[in-house]
Amino acid sequence: MKKELEQLRERMSDNDIDVYFVPSGDEHNSEFVHDRFRCVEFLTGFTGEAAELVVTKDGAYLWTDGRFFLQAEDELAGTGVQLMRSGTSEVPTTAEFLVDLAAETPYTLGFDGKVVNNRAACDFRGQLDPYGVKLRFDKDLAGEIWSGRPEIEPSELFALPASSTGETFPEKLARVRSEMQNEKADYLLISDLTETAWLFNLRGSDIDYTPVFFSYTLVSEEEVSLFLMDRVLPDSLAEALTAAGVHIEHYTSIDKRIAALPPDKTLWLDSATAGFSLCQKIPSGMKIVDLATPVYMMKAVKNPVEIKSTCRAHIRDGLAMIRFICWLKENVERGELTELSAAKYLKKCRLEQEGCFDLSFETISGYGPNAAIVHYAPTPETNAVIRPEGFLLVDSGGQYLEGTTDITRTIAVGPLTEEMIRDYTLVLKSHIEMARVCVLDPMSGPIVDTVARKPLQDAGLDFRHGLSHGVGHILAVHEGPPVLKTDCPFPMKPGMILTDEPGVYIDHQFGIRIENELLCCANEDGDLCFEPITLCPYERRAIDKSLLSENEIRWIDMYHRNVRDTLLPLVEEQHLAEFLIAETEPL
Repeated sequence: MKKELEQLRERMSDNDIDVYFVPSGDEHNSEFVHDRFRCVEFLTGFTGEAAELVVTKDGAYLWTDGRFFLQAEDELAGTGVQLMRSGTSEVPTTAEFLVDLAAETPYTLGFDGKVVNNRAACDFRGQLDPYGVKLRFDKDLAGEIWSGRPEIEPSELFALPASSTGETFPEKLARVRSEMQNEKADYLLISDLTETAWLFNLRGSDIDYTPVFFSYTLVSEEEVSLFLMDRVLPDSLAEALTAAGVHIEHYTSIDKRIAALPPDKTLWLDSATAGFSLCQKIPSGMKIVDLATPVYMMKAVKNPVEIKSTCRAHIRDGLAMIRFICWLKENVERGELTELSAAKYLKKCRLEQEGCFDLSFETISGYGPNAAIVHYAPTPETNAVIRPEGFLLVDSGGQYLEGTTDITRTIAVGPLTEEMIRDYTLVLKSHIEMARVCVLDPMSGPIVDTVARKPLQDAGLDFRHGLSHGVGHILAVHEGPPVLKTDCPFPMKPGMILTDEPGVYIDHQFGIRIENELLCCANEDGDLCFEPITLCPYERRAIDKSLLSENEIRWIDMYHRNVRDTLLPLVEEQHLAEFLIAETEPL
């Protein structure tokens, strides 16, 4: 049993709390969080970015999804924490589990109301009230026992160039206010960090991999207030914002501003991103519009300038990937390469590209059995030597001043088994199915998912993660809405950028994933279709042509021709040019 859990139970007892809940997010429901908010990791040792922890007087339970099952098994071993595999038929949801506990005996549930979003807390309250469960949301017990907890050191903000954004802050603000009028909302609270960054065309580095900054935005018809930490605005930016009519207020004053809103007005907020404690400050009687903010969909649909800009970023990213794959294949025979050294070299290749200022997430560099862990990231303890056989799976991306990239390639570093070749080809077939699909109904996302999975399912295979996610524009690499899911109320729209990333994972043996970013377009018939914007060859040594149709072979050849035509004029070294030509020869 981890000592941190025992210390937490002592604090629970001191505060008359019977059950304590800890999510993996921060005060803005971010996916990737500052180290200060890694409370689940501090308490359990689990490093995945999606988890919920429930601690009782005599047990501890951690929920995570299929991407992290194998990782959680390893990291939770010996901690006394029971893994709850979310989405499997025999496992209750967190709320169901809490209701089952309450059915036995009433209890007091504690959590930090700042980091539990309003929707989740209200769901808990609605389901648990009938059982007499009391809520205590004023206690950050994990923080109380966390000695040396990391502090936030806010970063200096910078403005994006017009060549990357295509729309000014005043233009975006006018669109937002128009949507507010449609919803008859007098005020709009923006708590999602990526939404504030997008609205103001500003970026920072408060969180690794996602160029955002701790902030809130409050918009009315007459005013707009931006809540920031101290000393984050250069004088030139402060002057520009003030000239645009923006009131700069301190980050921590948001509670008082919300509490001071007129109770006879209407406030629009997204309770999935606004903290429960903050929402408790809303004046009694104030009408609430609880919907995704207008910014949510605005930033998901890229304008023509953003699209051209991100395509330029993918060209730079393709050059980095070509250099990396060539280096990997040339050096693997030495027996000196490891998962970490490969990830380090790929990072070097990216940061050497003009405009690349960070990675877009921690690089997944998995060799052999480690690649079967869907979101595996190597550590000094798990770092495997890359032998000249089998696959290295590399899922990676970069943050450029022109766009955000996300790409996965499964690379043959030596001889492959027949099973590996078969499975790679089947994954490639699924990958091609999504890239080629056309649908008329913008709500047809679930159909796209079904069509793409069919080649794998016909062979008795499938994968436990989503086929696709949106990608932010110089923002979060995982961006909503999840338009391929059955319960998503938002349509696919031209201008969205989605990933295409099917996979196969054979536990304790190997993993395969292939991922491109796709631009959603409308063809001349009005159908929605996709255009790949990622530029990197597939693994030729792993393709079994006998499993491909003529149309699939033709599609691969056309894709490779585009990769070659786009990148080859920019490759200066002769050996890299020869490598690129060889990797893009027609099948």
